[in-house]
Amino acid sequence: MKFFNFSLFVLISLLAFACSPTRTAVEKSEPRVTVPAGVDSLIAAEAQKLAEKSFVSLDEEIKAERLKEQAQAYRAESDTIWYYLELDQADKHDVSEQDNLEAIEAFNEAAEHIRDIDALQRTTDTEDDQMLQEYGRLVDQAIRSFEEALKLNPFDSEVRLWLGQLYGIKASRLNEQQEHKKAIDVLEKLIRLDKGEHVVYYALAENYFSIENYKIAADNFDRAIRTLRDVVTMTDYYDQHGAMSRRDSTNLFIYTYYKGVSHLHLYDTPTTLDVFDEAMALALTEEDKQSVQSEIDFINWDRGNIRASLEREYIINELVNQGRLEEAERRFSKLLGTLRSRSAHDEIDWRLGVVQYQNGKEDQGAERLLQLVKRSETNEDGYPSDPDYMRYFNDYGLICFNIGQSYLAEQDRRNALKYFMQSSKINWRNRARANLQIANILSNNVSESIKYAILAEEEKNTLNEQDRRALYSLLTDLHRRNGNMDEARRYHQIWREI
Repeated sequence: MKFFNFSLFVLISLLAFACSPTRTAVEKSEPRVTVPAGVDSLIAAEAQKLAEKSFVSLDEEIKAERLKEQAQAYRAESDTIWYYLELDQADKHDVSEQDNLEAIEAFNEAAEHIRDIDALQRTTDTEDDQMLQEYGRLVDQAIRSFEEALKLNPFDSEVRLWLGQLYGIKASRLNEQQEHKKAIDVLEKLIRLDKGEHVVYYALAENYFSIENYKIAADNFDRAIRTLRDVVTMTDYYDQHGAMSRRDSTNLFIYTYYKGVSHLHLYDTPTTLDVFDEAMALALTEEDKQSVQSEIDFINWDRGNIRASLEREYIINELVNQGRLEEAERRFSKLLGTLRSRSAHDEIDWRLGVVQYQNGKEDQGAERLLQLVKRSETNEDGYPSDPDYMRYFNDYGLICFNIGQSYLAEQDRRNALKYFMQSSKINWRNRARANLQIANILSNNVSESIKYAILAEEEKNTLNEQDRRALYSLLTDLHRRNGNMDEARRYHQIWREI
């Protein structure tokens, strides 16, 4: 499954939220009721009571605004450092100068307190762990400043949203799961105060998703969708163009996509497919469409058996790729009994055979792959009818070849020959190597050796330079010994030109 990196999206969305009309500051109220001229005393008392529930003094509001600016500056710096941390984890040489500038421009669009490009470039010389510590420090400082601002002005919904988002980001990036609960608490309170901001529902859904509460996450992604659809008709852009803006269209796609991912984790196949169909219709780019299609393919891998798809993904990513092969073998074996389709069963059978071979169970692995190859449908040329099955043939041919090599190293030519011949009977990408080894083993039987050497030559383009030189040296010697000097000279000339 593919997941998006939405840090820039969140920043831009938060900035849009922050740009909404703010409350007008009022003068500081006196502890006792002051009745201005022309105002009834009961009205004055009611107004003062309402003011105490709605806003703070001007001085406190100004202090809170300053803290907000300071916190946003810390946040901007932290995102800058995180950008370069991610850049360092990839290959910096693959990122063009233009890509860097566009990324910086996007950050500047989301907040005005980001360092200039020269300062950013200097940060890349810092060690990753030091940068990570600095990132954590900046995020914590931003959180403290926002918390202090919220104490001064508890009515500022913008601060609540920033604070909730920062808790969530800290939890996700620094693996501090307790921060998700803080984020949820802040965002739930914010929703009770303001139910008209779709980005708040999105942030809340994202945090529920992170703690694996997929039902509530799906519900909040759905609320984000419905709220966005409701408010979009009240925007200036909609008034002017009669349609939602590209940013709102992008948000709608994102919310719908993640609603689908949430239902996927609830194993609700019909609903998930319906939601992804909606996301496909909302996709704005080919990349978005490919992302949705990959999710649909993931669900349909075993005819809608989502549990099996998720288990397969976990075994591959968390066990096989991490070298935990014994556990991978056990779970692949268990998974086989839960599959619905032949294609899914064949794939897991292949993966299990390879893992068994890697676990030192060469005989079990080879036998499993042999049976898989035998039952696979092939064309007249012996290649599998389904191109996806080619990887099964390649791995089986390679495993037989490697086992043959092991026997050859032990000077057991009889068993080595059996495995090399089995490898040569399979249409796999390096079959020529198997035929070359057979020709070497049978070199005392000139006619048979020439037969397999010629088979290797027919696929000489799959051999490396060293193997090609060995092949033509062998053919030269075999034809010389067979009394065919013209052929021997021809092969010798080819050998010299390699």
